[in-house]
Amino acid sequence: MGNWIQAFIYFVLRRLLHRRYDVEIRGLEQLEKLEGPVLVLPNHPAYVDPVIMVSHLRFGKSLRPLVFTDTYRSLLFYPLMKVIDAFEVPNLSAHSRDAHAKTTELIDNVAGELAGGESFLIYPSGRLQRQGYEIVGGSRIAYELLERVENVNVVLVRTRGLWGSRFGCAQEGEVPDLARNALVSLFYVLAGLVFFLPKRKVTIEIEPVDRNSLPLDSKQELNRHLESFYNADGGETAKFVPYSYFLGPRDFDYDAVQSKSAVDLSEISDTTINEVHEILEHRLERKLDEGEREPGTTLDLLGLDSLERMDLALEMEQHFGFRSDHVPATVGELCLLAAGKAPSDEQPLEVPDDWFAKHDRVSDHPEVLAETVAEAFVRRALKNAGHTAVADSLSGTLDYRKLLVGASLFSKRLAKLESQAVAIMLPASVAADMVILATLMAGKLPVMLNWTTGPGGLRHATSKLEASHVVTSKRFMDRLGIEIDGVEMFYLEDAKEGISTLEKLTTLLATYVAPGSFLRNLPTPDVDDPAVILFTSGSESLPKAVPLSHRNLIANMRGGIDHMNFQRSDALMGFLPPFHSFGFTATALMPILSGIRVVHHADPTDSRMLARMIAAYKTTLMFTTPTFMQYIVSSSEPGEIDSLRLVLIGAEKCPSALYEQTMEILPELDLLEGYGITECSPVVSGNRPGHNKPGTIGLPIGCVDTLVVHPESHEPLPLGETGILLIRGDSVFNGYYKYDSPQPFVEVAGHRWYNSGDLVSKDDEGFITFRGRLKRFLKVGGEMVSLPALESPLSEKFPADEDGPKVAVEGVEQEGGRCIVLFTTQEITLREANGLLKEAGFQGIMRLDEVRQVDAIPVLGTGKTNYRQLRSWIEEGSEVASDS
Repeated sequence: MGNWIQAFIYFVLRRLLHRRYDVEIRGLEQLEKLEGPVLVLPNHPAYVDPVIMVSHLRFGKSLRPLVFTDTYRSLLFYPLMKVIDAFEVPNLSAHSRDAHAKTTELIDNVAGELAGGESFLIYPSGRLQRQGYEIVGGSRIAYELLERVENVNVVLVRTRGLWGSRFGCAQEGEVPDLARNALVSLFYVLAGLVFFLPKRKVTIEIEPVDRNSLPLDSKQELNRHLESFYNADGGETAKFVPYSYFLGPRDFDYDAVQSKSAVDLSEISDTTINEVHEILEHRLERKLDEGEREPGTTLDLLGLDSLERMDLALEMEQHFGFRSDHVPATVGELCLLAAGKAPSDEQPLEVPDDWFAKHDRVSDHPEVLAETVAEAFVRRALKNAGHTAVADSLSGTLDYRKLLVGASLFSKRLAKLESQAVAIMLPASVAADMVILATLMAGKLPVMLNWTTGPGGLRHATSKLEASHVVTSKRFMDRLGIEIDGVEMFYLEDAKEGISTLEKLTTLLATYVAPGSFLRNLPTPDVDDPAVILFTSGSESLPKAVPLSHRNLIANMRGGIDHMNFQRSDALMGFLPPFHSFGFTATALMPILSGIRVVHHADPTDSRMLARMIAAYKTTLMFTTPTFMQYIVSSSEPGEIDSLRLVLIGAEKCPSALYEQTMEILPELDLLEGYGITECSPVVSGNRPGHNKPGTIGLPIGCVDTLVVHPESHEPLPLGETGILLIRGDSVFNGYYKYDSPQPFVEVAGHRWYNSGDLVSKDDEGFITFRGRLKRFLKVGGEMVSLPALESPLSEKFPADEDGPKVAVEGVEQEGGRCIVLFTTQEITLREANGLLKEAGFQGIMRLDEVRQVDAIPVLGTGKTNYRQLRSWIEEGSEVASDS
């Protein structure tokens, strides 16, 4: 763009700005003698100051401002950005490794342009002022540019008069909506007839400095020097200037805004807050003083720049398990992220109208229409093509026709992959559902990867199945930051770009004119061929590969549907990850194959969003674990989860405190405890609507038989006695894949049974009560000590909340005798803990040997307590005790 066009634009901008801003520039004459590239470094009190700066600083050079992409690409400002040759900057308000890499690349590019003679307007702080003074903090961009480019003129600029403007943070306590405020301002300008506007006095002080005179030994020294210049007069107090002599407010209460924006940590546990402080201290390599521990302390002030804040936020996500698109700016916001309470705009969720569309139902009773998964899906899709099938926040709502078209298109790409096994690593989502179905339609075997096991566990899974590719998304991998050796990544975004519009249209047309072709093109597996490979949770031992056949899965789905009396009019909230056996069968395949709508959310720990989605989508069904249920109940506002009519809880025992809390909020809810195990596809038993015995795991579903036997002799036991649960039926798998140890089956009463390894008892009505894992028993003096039994009264006293479990009991048998340890986040002594057990009726050998206070009880991605990790702590002697 020619310089004369820019000069004309800047002239027009100056004349327009003059109607509202009375700009005085001090030291402008000092710019005339500058030769070579110029780096202008101002403070940043408001969005409007870059426009004032580029239009008023005239020294014969084109001054390129750095502008965040949200502003750069907005419809309102994009033409201007192109005219003034602005330099686009990736937005770091949402943190990801991709944005991190782009920011590093940005610094490299700007340094190269500076060295080549370009001049730039760059704000060292990298963001708007949050207070009446400038904090550069740990920002690195000014330091890195000055360190890399020697022949550059440096111009420091201090702006006064804009703090308190509509375009700054003072009026809202946060970054304002630029486009909205620009339109409001335009209204007042026009209402004031352009020439009759109160003017805001703005002073710009310019000070060219010799680059070599700046303290460049470290970014901290340079940034403190810049702050001393920007805040030389102590900063400024917010000033309100009316937009009209005739309309609008005459003053503004800035103190009220500042008070409203304060971070409240009253509901965050001291343990979580202290852990955040420890992580910060490790990052800073020093102790925090008392003032720095205050919630309002900015991370800038602690010396962390935008990239370091992003790294810290990602570390916090991985450590605590909660996610947020918001990059914390203060110590208090870090604590909110750690507790799963990161700030949210809480805008009403937009639900597509077709989610609630009333379709003619052929039958009120859901049913699976074929004996293999892919055929059952295609038959359901052809039968109810226009019915709503699935939804999530990214894909919107898809009916069965769209889901069939998408799965068909992806199946053609997956069919070309070299290995028979296709590894899939996706969260609960429309994409995950589509990929699972596409893999089976391609005649491939889905292998569901549990990303919470880390790179080692993922590599073990892919090598065991000899999978050549992992199907995932760039967005998801960018968030996880995990790399898997030995496989090629199959990104859905790339595959989607490779699908032509013509292919999409012809596939869509085929659903109308040749629907039978979808059935004819399906592979024809045997019902006993594997339909998926899942992995055991690994809570007790290393994960084992569990192949589940078409017969297993469909028998389990049919048995569960009949047992729970689901309806086609139901809507399911699905958030369990598809590597979770319940997430795969019950919240991914079952609703799609049977005709029940399902809406997904990718993050099971995002309890606030889950509660909001239940409210927005009016879901009636939910399958979850006690941990995740506690998150949702604790995070929901009154009325938000009232639409739920049936919630099935499994994976762990439901604490009575959670049951009571939930029933108090939702007295009409059927809160049903059930039992499942990956090897059984997974549901084995469950309480039923209208036939519920709280404290039990219900009655066996129709596709299985169960038997309770003695742990050692395997002789059947009378009702009421505790023994090992054996299971047989169409939903029970046929053995672990590539497993060298003995398979978990026993012969009893002329039948082959799966040995669950779980201790249960049955009452005279057939209801099963879970007593614990056999592996979680220790033999002491010839008697069995149940670790879950010891844990139960302690977990009743200290129930799990949104921060996770507070207690867990694990033990090992050692040469010197047993060692039973209570791991807890609470302050409790060994004497007090054993006192609670004594009050619960335990005595003698039923006691604890040690208490260890920990920052957090380790959990798996499924929400289960990671007892294997606890056991390793005991064996290694780590996590030092606090048992006085």
